[in-house]
Amino acid sequence: MAEKINWQEYSFKPENALAGNAVRLLKNGDEAFAEMLKVLREAREYILLEFYAFSDDTVGCLFRDLLLKKVKEGVRVYLIYDAVGSVMTDRDFFSAMVSGGVKVGEFRPVVLWKPYWNWIKRDHRKIICVDGEAALVGGFNISVYDAPVSLGGRGWKDAQVRVEGTVVGEVERLFWESWAASSVSPDAGPFLKPGKKRSAGNVYASVVSASGMRNFRSIRRRYSYAIDRAKKYIYITNAYFLPDRFVYRRLIKAVRRGVDVRIIGPCKTDHPYIRWATWSIYPHMIKNGIKIYEWKGGILHSKTAVIDGIWSSVGSHNLDHRSLHYNLEVNINVYDRVFGSDMAHFFRDDLKNSKPVTLDDTKGRPFLSKSASKLLYLFRSWL
Repeated sequence: MAEKINWQEYSFKPENALAGNAVRLLKNGDEAFAEMLKVLREAREYILLEFYAFSDDTVGCLFRDLLLKKVKEGVRVYLIYDAVGSVMTDRDFFSAMVSGGVKVGEFRPVVLWKPYWNWIKRDHRKIICVDGEAALVGGFNISVYDAPVSLGGRGWKDAQVRVEGTVVGEVERLFWESWAASSVSPDAGPFLKPGKKRSAGNVYASVVSASGMRNFRSIRRRYSYAIDRAKKYIYITNAYFLPDRFVYRRLIKAVRRGVDVRIIGPCKTDHPYIRWATWSIYPHMIKNGIKIYEWKGGILHSKTAVIDGIWSSVGSHNLDHRSLHYNLEVNINVYDRVFGSDMAHFFRDDLKNSKPVTLDDTKGRPFLSKSASKLLYLFRSWL
């Protein structure tokens, strides 16, 4: 009973957490891509994929060929890709998949005469669901950038979670919401078989999403609620750490309560302007006791957090304005000490390859760099 009470203290709405799940953390590209290929090969009834970027490079072709093979085996395959995230992918690549029997949906095609809002609201999720039995949720896209070196990729640093059990049906529900908002061919109607609700373990977990104005603060609200209840530590790894003041102030309040707050951000990044904007708030954060680190390895693309080894979150949501207001996102929040311990151990290992950012580092930057950071921060809602 004590364990149940503990995790409920960190959950904004404990009634939304579902029991009966098995959850496994996939710590890097080698683990994640091996698992993605494995679950796709094992599919017997249907496959649902939703990705911001699905490229036509060697990694994308590897997945395309596997999906076409599964269609020939009688498996129903549905794929959603984002029109902007996959803008560099030749549309003939997707047309060939359609010809091979894959049902393909394009999320919000960019049309020049439509309002700007239609352009900026993107599907940033990365989801695979198979047979109602398993779901994979994380930050990896299907591209040579995200894939590990062992698959010929660039080896970006990211994480993913594999879930089995009751939450799988909730992930599938989000997929079909995105499918309804996507442009699909007339004969590509949805396959409406619901995910199985059977128990697969003893872990409580919840699916949290950002998917429009009515629900767009869901992930941030749950982050903030857990931060407010932290007693020991808050460990966050985030590729685009540019939090709004609502989250930012809560992290500082946590430090003042005696909580160890540590953030790992990127040194190398595919969006350097966001890193520059974040540097403008580092001095204030460091002065208030938040410990900042930058990952020294390859490009950091992770979106993970763990609080007190009880509340953990893995998914596609960045702590920035775009994820909060514009994008469709999904995270899996896990309430489990074993999983939380694994997450905390993973974070502490990453600290060994991360450089602390000191107050002297922020003060020693050239004047133009500081000015550029402040200017970019003022326009953070556009980044």
